[in-house]
Amino acid sequence: MSINKCRIGGIISEKPRICYDGFYKRTLRVKLDINRNDLCKFEHITCLIIDKDLITKAQDSIHVGDYFVATGRFVCFEYKKRHTMKCPHCGEVSQRVRCVRKTDIILDDFEVSAGTFLPDSEGINSVVISGVIPYPIKSNSNHTWFSVANNRPEKAQKFLNEFILKEIQSGTERFNPICINGFNEVAESINNNINQKDRIIAKGYIYTHHIRYQIPFRCKYCGEYSNQYIEYSRYDVVAKCVTHDVGYIPKLKNEVISEFYAN
Repeated sequence: MSINKCRIGGIISEKPRICYDGFYKRTLRVKLDINRNDLCKFEHITCLIIDKDLITKAQDSIHVGDYFVATGRFVCFEYKKRHTMKCPHCGEVSQRVRCVRKTDIILDDFEVSAGTFLPDSEGINSVVISGVIPYPIKSNSNHTWFSVANNRPEKAQKFLNEFILKEIQSGTERFNPICINGFNEVAESINNNINQKDRIIAKGYIYTHHIRYQIPFRCKYCGEYSNQYIEYSRYDVVAKCVTHDVGYIPKLKNEVISEFYAN
């Protein structure tokens, strides 16, 4: 059974608003300022509420400046995004399609305390994710990262399908491909102990990853080349620890278990 749990706490930074973004039929967008005393910085995270009853509850109880604590989960879609490219030579516009990931924090429940002063608030940003590593682990100096396939249980997938558009339903798999990042000592631990196809548990926090990569572009109108860029943001996980999900290993015969622990 996969684990996918997020706990978020911060100050409501602006009035929550209803949105339709091409993925969900209707969502309430909740923006938080999170005072991370443990990291000595402020973070900004936007969460989504998709359940109809929870949206009504939020609209009746959430106001700007309130201290907001919620539980939720990662939802991630891989989809094809259309990008507009403008040629710097002739000014004509072309489009390119690239596969990208959309990540959201979907809230399951929340509590509100009215009118808390931001510097005194305790910022909460905590995530626990489990799953299998389907692709090779990547690494460079003091940084290691990989994707984990976090399974969506049948009930969670059925619930999600009620709130996402039909075009999205047809193109989604029943797992969340979530990117896990390890730095410094955590990166070293991953490199020494974790391998592709392992089932792992990662504990850490959400961070906003701003992605910008270059695309060699040749204009179909004038034939000239130029460097174009695709930019977007998604939520990833910065891990505080990554361990094997030993609780998932099927029960073995007593003698095999004894030999395992003896070694």
